[in-house]
Amino acid sequence: MFSADSTAASPGDARRLATAYLQDHCPRADADAVQVVLSELVTNAARHTPDGTWTMTLRYADGLLALRVEDSSPDLPRPRQGDTLDGQGGLGLGLVDKLSDHVTMAPMPVGKAITARWKVDEAVAH
Repeated sequence: MFSADSTAASPGDARRLATAYLQDHCPRADADAVQVVLSELVTNAARHTPDGTWTMTLRYADGLLALRVEDSSPDLPRPRQGDTLDGQGGLGLGLVDKLSDHVTMAPMPVGKAITARWKVDEAVAH
């Protein structure tokens, strides 16, 4: 398991450390997809929470890779309505959904948690 938070790491640090974790523990994972999803979730947490704080955990076990990002905002992200590129953002959740096998969003006692999961077949390279 690998963990990082905004008090000790920037989003860029989290991406680099996550890549190292994947190389060591889950080399067959789609590292590019994980990096984009991590970037979207951490950046959104930093941008849309009152204090900009976040924590993330990356864990691989039994053929399942899970990336969990928690933040202090109780507001669950909403999918973008329509497909216009108006400069207002809102495309990240769609990317997260397309690049992962499964995404869950859950309210927490303080804030929320978003978890993206990937099935990683150890017998077949991605």
